[in-house]
Amino acid sequence: MSDQSSTESGITTANVTVQRSPRYLRFFFVGISIGVIVALILTFSFPADPQFTQTQVFGFLVIFTGIGGGVLGLVFALVVDRVYSRHVITTTAERTTVNEAPAAEAPAVEAPAADTH
Repeated sequence: MSDQSSTESGITTANVTVQRSPRYLRFFFVGISIGVIVALILTFSFPADPQFTQTQVFGFLVIFTGIGGGVLGLVFALVVDRVYSRHVITTTAERTTVNEAPAAEAPAVEAPAADTH
């Protein structure tokens, strides 16, 4: 990913590639959330079944639509990643290193003597 090009006085420059990437977990949770909303809509859009309560129907639908929404969210994230992978930028980055002396080795600063005339 990086190509070392030069080092000079604590500054290291390298050629790096920069690529944007989607956050898969966020896409997954958004997909699950949309699946839960779809389950809620489907639960109340059909007439009640005498064998199951609306809570049970909602629970079953949440399982299937939540998983489906999560999978669709991940597929959408993969498509977004594929689109952004075409927009790769190569640039130069600089890393600066600073070597400071530890506090124990630093010379002590003495206070000037007071004049007592």
